[in-house]
Amino acid sequence: MLVYIISLELVSLVGFLLNLILFFQFLTTGKGPLSSFHKLCLFKTIPNLIITSTFAFWASTLSFLGKTYNQIPILENLILSQLVGGFSYFFAPLIQVCMSVNRFSVIYFPFSNNSHVPYTNIAIFSCFLVANIPILLSVLTNCYLVYEPEILIFLPERLEDCGHVMDRSVFFTIGILSLTANGFNLAIFTKLLKDKMGGISEAQKNKRRKKWQSMYIQSVIQDFIQLIDITNYNFTSKIYDAPLWTFLFCCLSFASVYALDGMVMIYFHSNWSVCRKIHSVKKTNFFVSGVQSSGPKSGVVVG
Repeated sequence: MLVYIISLELVSLVGFLLNLILFFQFLTTGKGPLSSFHKLCLFKTIPNLIITSTFAFWASTLSFLGKTYNQIPILENLILSQLVGGFSYFFAPLIQVCMSVNRFSVIYFPFSNNSHVPYTNIAIFSCFLVANIPILLSVLTNCYLVYEPEILIFLPERLEDCGHVMDRSVFFTIGILSLTANGFNLAIFTKLLKDKMGGISEAQKNKRRKKWQSMYIQSVIQDFIQLIDITNYNFTSKIYDAPLWTFLFCCLSFASVYALDGMVMIYFHSNWSVCRKIHSVKKTNFFVSGVQSSGPKSGVVVG
């Protein structure tokens, strides 16, 4: 059991530190107001920080101290469990969809955005409201998530009465969000590959194609990483009945998702070019298919 707790602590702590680095890097990059995509990158780290910090500083600590479910104040358990398994678990993929839509709009409609309408702020606020629906449903149905320190797992308090329905609902919702985000990213990748790249050498064309492939791979990982986790919880963990197997595919999988998400963002954006503000006095330049264009302030560079 101690090995499980230490593993959980290390993974969640690494995830917390990675996402904390990303948060402050995105927050302090650029001298002007945050661009739309930059702002989405920033908000993407928030649910990651909430979940990894809860695992690192609360859940694993309770398990290490040998606390039982009955020894945890019920209100504390309910609030933190809903924050992790309800709000944050849905807020992250919702923001991921917004990031995909943002990239899609820049590539397909580079001149159509109205800078006077705060679309990004509206989208983030809408995601915030939608991410609270699972908590509202838990209140209405009296079906809450709780943390079980003896087995290191967040699970429905009334598993037999409503927990299985909750698990299936979460699985299908995350699946829809993942497919939606990846659909937009696939459309972007297809357009970039098909567009003509005039005025540049064949070597430059190949270099940009490789960059776009790298961006798409990163998008696929981020789009489906949470779906893999919920699949592990609902299906893979039930293939074999053993404590280690359950720990790997229920608990460690949950914590690893957000550490891996932070690693992916740091690896693919180590120069911060994708989420960096491209500042200009009157307009923002971005590259689409190898041709420099003038467009609305998006903060996205493709090319």
